Amino acid sequence: MITPKDFESFKKGNRSVFKQIFDAFYKGLLIFAKNFVQESDVAEDLVQEVFVKLWEKRETIENPTTIKAFLYVSVRNRALNHFRRNKLIKQYQQEEIQKKSSEYFFKNQLIEEETYRMLLQAVDELNGQTKNVCLMSLHGVQNAQIAEELNLSTSTVKYHKNKALEILRTRLKDHIFLLPILAQLLDL
Repeated sequence: MITPKDFESFKKGNRSVFKQIFDAFYKGLLIFAKNFVQESDVAEDLVQEVFVKLWEKRETIENPTTIKAFLYVSVRNRALNHFRRNKLIKQYQQEEIQKKSSEYFFKNQLIEEETYRMLLQAVDELNGQTKNVCLMSLHGVQNAQIAEELNLSTSTVKYHKNKALEILRTRLKDHIFLLPILAQLLDL
């Protein structure tokens, strides 16, 4: 254990006294942490975090006898927090697996994919600049940027968007539910 004089020096930031404390407790804390978490890497991380916290809080520690208690209680608390965090992560992952394996999720994904495929197939049948403007718009590119990249005016971009919508309305008339989606995607 450290002397009262060394303890005061430690509180003022003496790194060599901190190293003495580190050397005295590190191996024991590591074994203690491994008993909780069972993983060497995680145990090392926990112990190192606790020593960082000790250094940051050194000025608030009242006497040298509380250092040991601070270190062991801190390691235990961090190990328990590690378990809680992992439990929540596993619970979330399990919920996601259940959600994504449900028939409802599967059908929704299938419908969304099929809808998008039909829309892209119709857009792919457009010609020239109308097709280019439509594709860029579907990818979220704004009119001004489309105009700049294709060397067009913004009014020409709007013209091509409207032309695309008219053509696609005709081609997708049997799939009326796509039209509002298309209008929204084209920012019309």
